[in-house]
Amino acid sequence: MTKTDLFRAIIKTFGIYCFIEALFRLIPNISFSGGFYSFSLIVSTVYLLITGFIAFLLLFGTDRIIKLFRLEKGFDSNNIDASHLNEEGLLKLGLILIGLLMIVDNIAQFLNYCYLLFKKQISANGLDEIDGMMLDQQLDYNWWVISGLNVLIGFILLTNYKRISSFFTAKEIKLGDSEE
Repeated sequence: MTKTDLFRAIIKTFGIYCFIEALFRLIPNISFSGGFYSFSLIVSTVYLLITGFIAFLLLFGTDRIIKLFRLEKGFDSNNIDASHLNEEGLLKLGLILIGLLMIVDNIAQFLNYCYLLFKKQISANGLDEIDGMMLDQQLDYNWWVISGLNVLIGFILLTNYKRISSFFTAKEIKLGDSEE
């Protein structure tokens, strides 16, 4: 595999992720926007168009991106030696990427809900409904717990990726030995 092929695969993977993330953020906003003429729907549609354009560039303009950022420069050889990349190494890489994505996607939302809970606890009036509606800051305990759990699971995946990968690969070896 050449280094350009590796960068193509990585860029296209991020393009697919960007498009799917945009769709999953738009669908709930359409159902809770209050109609087709609300400001929230317009903002969501603009968000979908921008991320759709970025996804299009990432999916169909990968060679331009590689040339623009000069990603193929600075390597000793043109080929990448993937002979040492085994099943356990791929599993470890996947666990690290999933853990990072879980943390990055949910840390801002979790910290925002922590701030809102802190503000509600120390404020004499609690969260003012008018301020909360204007700033779109409402304390939702369900999403606070879900985002906190996602951050926690992502952290656990990052800190224990070796144990988790060895657990799954060890089970496959034990199952493979018993079948022979």
